[in-house]
Amino acid sequence: MAAPGEQVAAGDFGSWLDCRLEALGMDPEVYPAYIQGVLREEDNPEERDEALRGILAAFLEEDSIEDVCLEIIAKWSEAQKMALAQAKQEDEVEALASMIEKQAQIVVKPKEVSEGEQQRKAALLAQYANVTDDEEYPLRLWFV
Repeated sequence: MAAPGEQVAAGDFGSWLDCRLEALGMDPEVYPAYIQGVLREEDNPEERDEALRGILAAFLEEDSIEDVCLEIIAKWSEAQKMALAQAKQEDEVEALASMIEKQAQIVVKPKEVSEGEQQRKAALLAQYANVTDDEEYPLRLWFV
């Protein structure tokens, strides 16, 4: 479990919240899910903060409510940032894997040569392989 001052990984926020609320004397079976619901659903920060204060007021002294509320919000924000960074990294890895997969599908096939073409090529090579010295350089006489 993460101590109150440690960084909280994206998936560990629920565990951290369970531990923190249990340390405050709150029921870890009910309140963490309720608080996470408020954090996820409330878009307005003022309404979110007010809802958290209302939940915490039943268990905490008036002077510590604000500190605990800010701590929970800070950890939630940190967890959300880490989750976004992780999702971005996973998207980049997925895009790279997709690109590599597409490149692997683009395979240059060797040119298929028919049997007849191979025989013609062999005949041409055989014909030019039998060139004599006089026939090899017929233009030599012109330059001499």
